[in-house]
Amino acid sequence: MSDALGLWLRRARETQQLTLEDVEKALRIRRRYLQALEVSDYAALPGEIQARGFLRNYARFLNISVEEALARYDAEIQGLPVQPRSHAAPKDVRPPAVERPSRFPPPPSQEEEIASMRRGIPQGVLLILLGALIFFLVVALGSFIWLQFFSQPDTTVQTPQPTAVATMLTPAVEEASSVAPVFPLSADGKIRVRLVANEHAWISISADENIVFQGIAEPNVPLEAEAGELLIVATGNGGAFQLYVNGTDWGLLGEQGEVVRRVWGPQGETSLEEF
Repeated sequence: MSDALGLWLRRARETQQLTLEDVEKALRIRRRYLQALEVSDYAALPGEIQARGFLRNYARFLNISVEEALARYDAEIQGLPVQPRSHAAPKDVRPPAVERPSRFPPPPSQEEEIASMRRGIPQGVLLILLGALIFFLVVALGSFIWLQFFSQPDTTVQTPQPTAVATMLTPAVEEASSVAPVFPLSADGKIRVRLVANEHAWISISADENIVFQGIAEPNVPLEAEAGELLIVATGNGGAFQLYVNGTDWGLLGEQGEVVRRVWGPQGETSLEEF
């Protein structure tokens, strides 16, 4: 059986005694995207076009077949078995110079992404303020009409009644006061995940950089994985899977039709950026 794409890439890099930092410096591709390719966590990549561009550039840099890398990628995202292609070994297997520039344009920097997000904030804030202004105008107009036409003189002391604003705020206060569930730690310090599909859906499960399962899950057939350091689950339909963490029912993996990528360590849920 052929190795998964991520394992194939990692072995090619390690054979040439290169680190992810060396590749990041040479190709100007962020380390987290390179790591996502090596653990087959395609949901962590910025998009289909960028993923293929990263993969082409990485394969050329490692001096391996670009066509086979793309074929393995297509097979994995479609849930098909990987068919290895026979090709001649490269004549020059010397480690490539890590200083050569990338042929592909670099992805946007973190500062550029933050600046792009900030440019969209004023319009959202304006819509929120406009909605709040309309709400209070409606409340004020309704109060004025009620006082003018429906209120009757009364000498008795009236008990203050909750306003519409207080009534609307009550559910939010109750929701904020709810206690978040406590992550169930295991006695042996490992993380165990069990997933049960309620419909056919693609899913990828990796434990400590080893792919446990990748493909189309069958309904009502449990998928289980155990890891000592890092466990990654990625799917294109979070609402199709019931999640159990360390024997505790954790509800649905995500919303129906939602692209989900979740990462756990022994101490709880985390993200790839922390590793």
